[in-house]
Amino acid sequence: MEPNSTAELRRWFTTHGGFIHPFVSLSQGKFGLSAIAQDTIDADTTIVSCPFSLAIDVECSLHALIVLFGESFLIDLQSWSERQLICTYICLHWFIIHHSPIPDALRHLPYLKSLPPADALLTPLQFTPTELQAFRGTNIYGATRDRQESWSADWNKCQTFIHAVNSDWAERYTWYVDKYLRASTYLSTRAFPSTLLSRSPTLQTTSSSYPFMLPGVDILNHSRGQPVSWCTSYPEGSTKERDGSATISIISHTTTLLGEEVFNNYGLKANDELILGYGFSLPQNPDDKITLQLGGSSNKWAIGRLASGAEGLWNEVRRLVAETPEEIGYEDDLEAAQLLLDMVQKKYESLPGLPDENDASIRPAVRLMLKHYLEGQRDILTSLKIHFKEKQEAAVEAARDEGIELVFDDE
Repeated sequence: MEPNSTAELRRWFTTHGGFIHPFVSLSQGKFGLSAIAQDTIDADTTIVSCPFSLAIDVECSLHALIVLFGESFLIDLQSWSERQLICTYICLHWFIIHHSPIPDALRHLPYLKSLPPADALLTPLQFTPTELQAFRGTNIYGATRDRQESWSADWNKCQTFIHAVNSDWAERYTWYVDKYLRASTYLSTRAFPSTLLSRSPTLQTTSSSYPFMLPGVDILNHSRGQPVSWCTSYPEGSTKERDGSATISIISHTTTLLGEEVFNNYGLKANDELILGYGFSLPQNPDDKITLQLGGSSNKWAIGRLASGAEGLWNEVRRLVAETPEEIGYEDDLEAAQLLLDMVQKKYESLPGLPDENDASIRPAVRLMLKHYLEGQRDILTSLKIHFKEKQEAAVEAARDEGIELVFDDE
């Protein structure tokens, strides 16, 4: 028997055209819903389908805000970002939750009630100051500060607008805990790229795509490498690129046994992306990466484990140190290798240590994310040391081939 909140979600979802496989039970945990098989589910089975009409996207949000605020504010609302529109639409459900009747334009309340409470959200924007400080020296620390500043500025613009429309709503349109930050975190942790809402769905983002939410579909948690397919189905005769009657489905290509969780696959994501965007991490994540950038350069190099992707950085430094980039010699390679070895060592030494397990100021889940992240960063940096040391040794051999024996200090 499903809890009342999940049973309400299922009723609402199926009433509005959604589909959840009858062998899938929705289990409510501290961090949200999980999909559990109540009987064996064969491979190549559709697990969940959601009609485009239930998506929380720009079209849905803008329509609702125009209904609630009035047509006269259309031009103002069209200047908002996708995040501002969607998050404000979500927040409005919480403003009027005790009003009766709830406006028809706000139709996602049963779905929003099924999402984790504010105190269960665990992206870095929900970290305590002490917990965030533990990440100082990592890319996550700076990215979190940037995201908080950006989202806060977005909220401030929306709050100012809403105050001019309805001062009572504006007073409840707060940043912390249960309003804009919570809505933004839902969008971050449960988002799919809008490229899925097309006749050829893909998880690959583009310059024009934006995050949106798919009720029902987001109940499936992530498992790396899980074989799934996304499939769109349009009504016969439909020629629209975006048809509200169309559905998007997840098909699982593995057999799921009784009691096992049914998973989705979010794609290949490094731990920094998982932590920042979703609030969890994977141990020894093979997709981990580190981003390195030379001072004064616009190039950012994403380096993976085993120094994958390092050649672009190596070649940039070689061209930088060479007097004649078209004629790079062993002296240039030696200088480039040493410069990069110093750079990598400095980055390695700047990484923070792992807080003690008994440190009560750091929640265990946060400490675990930091542990997973640091393992990946240190492994990548160690592989870069080996990679650039090999470049250095190759330069020494090239000099020897020219009859020059290089001698280095033991230091």
